[in-house]
Amino acid sequence: MGFDARDNGDSQDIRAIGWINTGSLIWFAASACVTAFAFFAPGISFGWSLLPFAVAVVSQSRTVRFACVAGYFGWVAAISGWGLVNLGYSALLVVPAGMGLTVFLGAVMARLGIGPTCLVLVPLHMFPGNPLLATGSVFPGAGLYAIFLLAVLVTRTELMQRPRHRALTLLLIFAAGNAVGALLQARTAGNEEAAIYRTLDISRISTITERGYNQALGSIMRPGHTYITGENIIRSDNAAAISQWCRIVRSGDLNVILGVQNAANGQSQLWQFNTQTCPNPTRIYAAQTGVPGITGTFAQMWGIKPPGPIGFLACFEAFSIWRWIEVSQDRPETVVTVARDFWTEPLQVGLLRRKISRQFERLLSVSSFHAEAGKTLLQKTTQEEEHS
Repeated sequence: MGFDARDNGDSQDIRAIGWINTGSLIWFAASACVTAFAFFAPGISFGWSLLPFAVAVVSQSRTVRFACVAGYFGWVAAISGWGLVNLGYSALLVVPAGMGLTVFLGAVMARLGIGPTCLVLVPLHMFPGNPLLATGSVFPGAGLYAIFLLAVLVTRTELMQRPRHRALTLLLIFAAGNAVGALLQARTAGNEEAAIYRTLDISRISTITERGYNQALGSIMRPGHTYITGENIIRSDNAAAISQWCRIVRSGDLNVILGVQNAANGQSQLWQFNTQTCPNPTRIYAAQTGVPGITGTFAQMWGIKPPGPIGFLACFEAFSIWRWIEVSQDRPETVVTVARDFWTEPLQVGLLRRKISRQFERLLSVSSFHAEAGKTLLQKTTQEEEHS
């Protein structure tokens, strides 16, 4: 194709892409280890997941580029595949598909370049783990356009002939981006009126029945406050549960944004229960992306945007850069992600989701919060309550 400036017709290197050799396995293992730390190690920024791609951009060898990229996407495939199997998909289909996707993306990025491939992947709303999710570590405070700027700058860097020039350019992009970002973030101090949510630990709630769980959850809610629950607490066709929550909010003068699963297609929704909306609670959010056949379809679903300066993401959506872009276009001051992570346990996907959200906090200068079914509950507070 002639795109990659590093393609000098080296027949030995071309043959090497049909490997297996010790060097490529070492690079693959190193990439996988760095990615694992960036994904799952507490206190380690998600931005470190860009390191394998930086090595791939600098390297002259397609084999090294392939191995570094595959080490990253191997984890993306493993997490997705583990979740799909736990949700009922056949491992005989999921495992080959995950391996095939990892090899395909590694080969494409090694041949055509990392920047253009990442850019092409952006509009694929079903695709999790786009490396551009870490843009906040490179261009903090720069806004949505920085995602596309990073892809363009990496593409231009890949066209350079000398590895030294590519390495220096990547360092310059990172240093300049963070320097400018520090100035931008200093000028855009946090909005004092933005919503603040206190995270409550509800992991100790243990009941056998759904009715008992709903009652226990409602019992810890303070009268007159607003709460956001995790994903899919009840189903949309469960009239008894809907009536129960209406009784709970009336008795405590509560405003509860409750995770509800659409019984027709599994779509994750958020319904607002309070004294004004009951007995017919208002649907204020509907996810546009979900797991096909479980919580959504392959096509992007019809959704509902919430009113006011708040944005929502439902579980899987938080790993889609396209959904982050769509939500961010409404310029929310706060983004709340609701989730239900049983399908990926024991992998710490909740921690990974928080790391990605932190990237968009840095990139967009917004606040992000998380409500996870069976683990956490969000309580809206005031500035005075938060500092009391």
